[in-house]
Amino acid sequence: MSAHPAPPQTFGPQEAPSGTQEPALRAFQATLRRRAAIVVIALVALPAGAIAYSLVAQKQYTATAKLLFRDPGFDQKLLGGQVLAPSADASREAATNLGLVSLDTVAARAAAAIRSRRLTASEIRDRVTVAGQGQSNVVAISATDAVPAFAKLLADTLARQYILFRRDADRAKISQAIGLVRGQLNGLPAQQRDGREGRSLRQQVEQLRVLAALQTGNAELVQPAERPRSPSSPNLVRNTILALILGLTIGLGLAWLLDRLDRRVHDHDDIEALLGRPVVGTIPESTSIRTDQGGELHLTGPEAEAFRSLRTNLRYYDIDRDIRSVLVTSSAPGDGKSTVARYLAATAAAAGVRVVLLEADLRRPTLNGLYPSLRRTGLSDVLTDQASLTAAITALPVVVAGAPTGMTLDVVTAGSLPPNPADLLESDRMRAVLEELHALYELVVVDSSPVTVVADSIPILGHVSGVLVVMREAKSTSAGARKLRDQLAHLGISPLGIVMNGTEPVALRDHYGYLGYAGPGANGASQSAEADIVSPRWPRLSRRKPRAANKG
Repeated sequence: MSAHPAPPQTFGPQEAPSGTQEPALRAFQATLRRRAAIVVIALVALPAGAIAYSLVAQKQYTATAKLLFRDPGFDQKLLGGQVLAPSADASREAATNLGLVSLDTVAARAAAAIRSRRLTASEIRDRVTVAGQGQSNVVAISATDAVPAFAKLLADTLARQYILFRRDADRAKISQAIGLVRGQLNGLPAQQRDGREGRSLRQQVEQLRVLAALQTGNAELVQPAERPRSPSSPNLVRNTILALILGLTIGLGLAWLLDRLDRRVHDHDDIEALLGRPVVGTIPESTSIRTDQGGELHLTGPEAEAFRSLRTNLRYYDIDRDIRSVLVTSSAPGDGKSTVARYLAATAAAAGVRVVLLEADLRRPTLNGLYPSLRRTGLSDVLTDQASLTAAITALPVVVAGAPTGMTLDVVTAGSLPPNPADLLESDRMRAVLEELHALYELVVVDSSPVTVVADSIPILGHVSGVLVVMREAKSTSAGARKLRDQLAHLGISPLGIVMNGTEPVALRDHYGYLGYAGPGANGASQSAEADIVSPRWPRLSRRKPRAANKG
């Protein structure tokens, strides 16, 4: 029987099923799942640090005094006009008042007035904040210190020193006005000094003196500071809430950044978009799969169900396409292609299908190391005419869920390590071996070398029904996937699909109770739920030894 080459298919992304979530939302959810640890660490570490700081930091107390700015209008009442005219712009006047309270001169006066501590003007500015109260003419002076009484003293002292500063400044202006009026009076002739003009100037001088005595700097201490009873900082609740918000922001930012920098394959949608083929199977990370060895091939629990699903998907991949052989490859070593190949073959064997596993990776074979009962004579010996195909076939018992199935998997190991694996696999004898296996078995599973690493498997691609690509989650890279896609496309090969290996284990309840194995039935076939589904092309037949293969 001739081999069944894969018909050419168009590479391209698969159409997204209707009713799915938005891609951006799915990508965000996938990022959160992958980087959840980073987000959790940020959400825990920052609030914990904020709480620890709030508990050990020195407590600070804040006292607030309030100043009211207003013009009492003494100059209007005494002189009938304004001597110290305020600004016509209310907002500008308020800004001027804030700036004046914050002057270094006022801080220096407060430092000189406080005797209990020797503080500089700079130290006082560091302890004091000045802020307006909305649209009003009130300014709040808040002083913070570790001692509550000193915080009150500092706020009141700065407020009073500002009032004195403004009063002295206004009196200085009035004194200048008094000097001008006296100059005019002294400039009058002697007879005019006693006249009406002289009396008017002397009256102005007296009014200005009274005005100077009444000056308050247009500011009043309307609310002296009270001694604070509770600390203003550190604020445990506020710090914790802010740390939670900051932790969430940093955690999400780091998760997004690391995900963008990470070139490994994580999401099924991403790998489907890269290779343009669907994911036909997901194999969970499993210790039992990695450590399976001895004289039997074991399938257990969720792993068995995963391979059953993979086999079922392949069987019904194309109802009009006769899939008689599958070559399993990957983009890099360590993706698990050999594991997927042997367990896919074992699953078919457990269901009663005549299947053979052909180890065509002649550079890094694994089967003899895992199952010592297998023959050392293998494919390389057959290709070099040192052994017949029949002599290279070994039957390996298959155990599912700890129960013997009564079925065996025929295996052809790689055999002796040859010096020229690429030449052997490209030979006419290799094509003849594939034709013989197609004639003897209903399914041939070929474990090949990674296509993008070595070219050994390229000659085989055109002599199998389909190619199955194995990608390992969180290991395979997008660059490797693109390289594999381009190489297969160049050869005119479109994979049957993608197997995602090493995915997160699925909870047992998600398998709906079909993980068990009921043991062999009357005809020795597996009684698992999946085994009851019989493919029209892979019917359940009794086991029989293959016919002797002709040497090429």
